[in-house]
Amino acid sequence: MTQNMNTIARLTTVTATLPDLIAKVDAELTDLEERMSQLKKAGLIYASPHMKDGKYLVLLYPSDAGSKRVREYIGKDPEKMQTAHDSMQRAKDYDELGRQAARLEAITVAALREIQEAARNLSSRH
Repeated sequence: MTQNMNTIARLTTVTATLPDLIAKVDAELTDLEERMSQLKKAGLIYASPHMKDGKYLVLLYPSDAGSKRVREYIGKDPEKMQTAHDSMQRAKDYDELGRQAARLEAITVAALREIQEAARNLSSRH
């Protein structure tokens, strides 16, 4: 009987932590989505930089199947070059935040399955 009471007490303690943990995950996901939205609004460039003749920036975009690779001439204006580099960095940051959000989503899906299984186990007393 003492063993069962100890198990029930531990179960109660663990489940009492769930609302705070869920709220933290929700806040983290919301933060990731907001940061991604801000990056997207600021502008993303998915291209590779290439310095033509060592002084002119050209952006090389990924090619689509059956079409030529798009090249965008930026030139050597330091401000335009910096803007392009910043946009490419934002694209990398956006993708990394997306990977973090996907990992967190996978964790929450797994946690949901396990909590549902625990609820089924507790409800089936046969």
